[in-house]
Amino acid sequence: MPASVAQYVSIRFSGFNSRKEYTMSQSLNSVGYSRRDLRVFVVASTANEAWNYIPAAPIYLPEGPWKQIPGGVTAANGFKAAGMYGGLRAKGEKPDLALVSCDVDAISAGAFTTNVVAAAPVVYCKKALDNSTTVGFFSNFKPDQMGFSFARAVLINAGQANAATGDAGYQDVIECSSALAKLLELKPEEVLIESTGVIGQRIKKEALLSSLPKLVNLTSSTIEGADSAAVAITTTDLVSKSVAVESEVGGTRIRIGGMAKGSGMIHPNMATLLGVITTDALVTSTVWRKMVQVAVSRSFNQITVDGDTSTNDAVIALASGLSGSNMISSLNSSEAKQLQQCLDAVMQGLAKSIAWDGEGATCLIEVYILF
Repeated sequence: MPASVAQYVSIRFSGFNSRKEYTMSQSLNSVGYSRRDLRVFVVASTANEAWNYIPAAPIYLPEGPWKQIPGGVTAANGFKAAGMYGGLRAKGEKPDLALVSCDVDAISAGAFTTNVVAAAPVVYCKKALDNSTTVGFFSNFKPDQMGFSFARAVLINAGQANAATGDAGYQDVIECSSALAKLLELKPEEVLIESTGVIGQRIKKEALLSSLPKLVNLTSSTIEGADSAAVAITTTDLVSKSVAVESEVGGTRIRIGGMAKGSGMIHPNMATLLGVITTDALVTSTVWRKMVQVAVSRSFNQITVDGDTSTNDAVIALASGLSGSNMISSLNSSEAKQLQQCLDAVMQGLAKSIAWDGEGATCLIEVYILF
């Protein structure tokens, strides 16, 4: 049956200093459709920005009391980010190293692959986050899927997955995290690692280590820093995925931002995806861990492209507490419910962008199940 289908295309042009939206229509009578709406978002750009390599994805945020803002992972107070080319990709010079850092000890939580074969960085992060086995009633997660602790930085490389690499691959992770920790004057366990790329290949460690000083110097709280990081973590992605929102929680304005990568091998219970979420909300470790768990179950665990899962899937969420808000210490409080809604929205927006960018996908279908 002929239908009207909305198609969203995100394009960035040089020379524009403000965000504008244009709507165009084109006839598709030849394929049975009456019209297709093309929404083109024009965002400020310069010649040397990372999004020259790939455009940004459309973000499908659910409706709610939040406002979408620029900035991605650097929108929240206390966070910096950068992306750069470090020579890890097999070809081309698209950025392949990303760093997200926090000015203070950030409450941290993680959700990881349930694949029996977990990559070295996944094993490392789960140990660094001091895994908790008290999952509670959230049945979508295995008992060892969630963790929480403090962290100050997340280093991500693209090119090599460092999966199925044995003890040598795990040692590479330790050396990389220790080297970055030394540069940032942190403890090694305060640095988390995510990797994506070819399974069976170890990290190009020498290239990564030699790039770290420059990567650290490039970090900033700017939109450009966030965008370059979002590009650097991509592999087969045709678009980068980055989003941030601002909302009121308990009378205080808080921000949540995030970036993710993923295009193929996407399926519930974590897919071939990496994600980093940041917020300046002040929240206890236990509450934040459970909030992240719920948000992942409502977002990344609700998308599928091809029915496959992988070895490296990881979403790490950091809370700086620098918004000036009151501490959220109970999941039953109104503030916790408000923050949960915002966190859900950010992860759902990123998850839908991943599905939209699915390898071989020609449409994005959202299914509502009514009981």
